[in-house]
Amino acid sequence: MASNIFSEMILFVSVLIIAAAVTGILVTTTHEISLGINDKGDLLSSRLSQDFEIINDPENVPRDVSTGTILIYIKNTGKSPITFNKDVLTVMIDGDVVPIISTEVIGNETLEVLYPSMVGSINVSYNNTGYHVIKVITDSGIIRSLKVYIQ
Repeated sequence: MASNIFSEMILFVSVLIIAAAVTGILVTTTHEISLGINDKGDLLSSRLSQDFEIINDPENVPRDVSTGTILIYIKNTGKSPITFNKDVLTVMIDGDVVPIISTEVIGNETLEVLYPSMVGSINVSYNNTGYHVIKVITDSGIIRSLKVYIQ
């Protein structure tokens, strides 16, 4: 009879240990999932608050034949400032990365941040004419594209 009680006690303690281990694993997994959701929410929030549009006239992109450059205008349509310099922006034309010559915030040439509602210009080296697709990519991964005609 005493051996039966010890056997049942051992089984009971074993079940408690297994239950505690499973609970620990579930708590850890739930915590990691909640941290991942929080990080994704922060990223999505920053992407939603940072936004811009390419505002060039699609039929008349300014081109300087003598320097072989075109001018791309973008406007910050989001609620947060966008870092605006040639080191953090990427411009692609027809899938090829093109060199950025300079960036300038319209009305404040020394500023390197594009605040909400401000317009900036990107001067890129490109001398081909015809229809092209321009993509501008920010350092936070926001991409905007526009099909344009370069004369």
